[in-house]
Amino acid sequence: MTCFPWIVGARPRRRFFLLFVLLIVCGTRAARAQYVLEDASDKKRYGSNNLVLPYALYTPSERFGGGFIFTTSGLLQPQSDSYGLALGDLNNTYGFEGGTDDLQIKPIDRLFVSTQFGIFRYNFDPLYINGPFRFPHQSAGTNDSSDDNFIERRYNDDWASIELKFLLPIGGGKNTIINHYMLENGMLKSGATGGHGWNPLTTGRTYLTVTPFVEYETVDRRRRDLHFNENGLRFGATYDNADFPLNPSSGNVTKLIVSRDFDLFDSSSQWTNLSAEFTQYIDLGKSRWFRQQVIALDGWTSYSPSWSQTIVGGRRQVTGAPPFYDGATLGGDTHFRGYTENRFWDRAAVYASAELRLVPDWNPLGKIGIFKPADITWMQWVIFGEIGRVGPEYSGNLLSHFKGDAGFGLRILANDTVIRFDVAASNEKFGVWARLNQPF
Repeated sequence: MTCFPWIVGARPRRRFFLLFVLLIVCGTRAARAQYVLEDASDKKRYGSNNLVLPYALYTPSERFGGGFIFTTSGLLQPQSDSYGLALGDLNNTYGFEGGTDDLQIKPIDRLFVSTQFGIFRYNFDPLYINGPFRFPHQSAGTNDSSDDNFIERRYNDDWASIELKFLLPIGGGKNTIINHYMLENGMLKSGATGGHGWNPLTTGRTYLTVTPFVEYETVDRRRRDLHFNENGLRFGATYDNADFPLNPSSGNVTKLIVSRDFDLFDSSSQWTNLSAEFTQYIDLGKSRWFRQQVIALDGWTSYSPSWSQTIVGGRRQVTGAPPFYDGATLGGDTHFRGYTENRFWDRAAVYASAELRLVPDWNPLGKIGIFKPADITWMQWVIFGEIGRVGPEYSGNLLSHFKGDAGFGLRILANDTVIRFDVAASNEKFGVWARLNQPF
């Protein structure tokens, strides 16, 4: 799935735009939980929003470019939002992405639907798949592969998904379907839906999801194109026991996902992938200098039991495997921010990250005149580190010879949206990312 730069709009009476000029500027839309924000002193602060804005960007691979973005929050339903984005650049990369999050399907009040789709055309971005003859006995994307073992080609990426999410009538979701969070100067004042313990029957909100998805990626290989096609379903269960999904300070989140491509229509292969993730938030309280101090810990693992491989001429030939951009992959804006997107991929993967998130009393961005319309209520300083690796087997060897990176970030709350800037360095790359929402 592709990535793109984000320009974030506030309410019509607070219109503004941010121009991100970064080494790597791209973002993905993350689905929000079903909630409505309220402000303790300004009841109209988090009302509906409709906005169309131009934006511009520059990256080493995409060069100069720009486009338009449309965002709306609370238009169709108070808890839902929608977006659309058009992108083009001087490197002949162009495309469109759009979607809608958390539309309530009545009369089944506990059922919500989110959609996402995109059509993009890329020109000479690095893909870590086998190609260069200077690496005849090395498989691209493996844990020990060279960071120069990639191909650069024109390629197309088209995808679509529809997520059906059902809120179980247990815990915090038993009596409240759409939660209301009361904020004071951007910080949670009341309405927490979790934050303590680990018992889905008494606290937190539990969801079951079914997501039909399709993605077609075609790489121009001059003589013969490479096709990576998938059509399948993802079955998921999420136990969200964090106190506040927009910016958690305590509690935990557990996710389990089973992905299956049934080799229908024009799929490239039949495959199965399992993944699990656990996140814990530890509230360190307030201090003389900080309004909030949080340690966020995240662990993620992925495994493809259908994967089968043989070694031919020193390189792996795989069957029953997800495409290189799906399944057990590392590298990108959430898993390994110091590496290129999908830098590592294999049958199995493990990953762990730790972040120290600090919200200082000092908020100069909220006092600068040009940023006043953005309604920036706090900024958050972040220090983080990541370790992980991929491997051909799910065994003890997967817990050795880790890769890693470290970095720092700035997160800001602009009206009702968390905007994330992360900078990370590894032994291979130096990554700069602009995103919406916390990475976990």
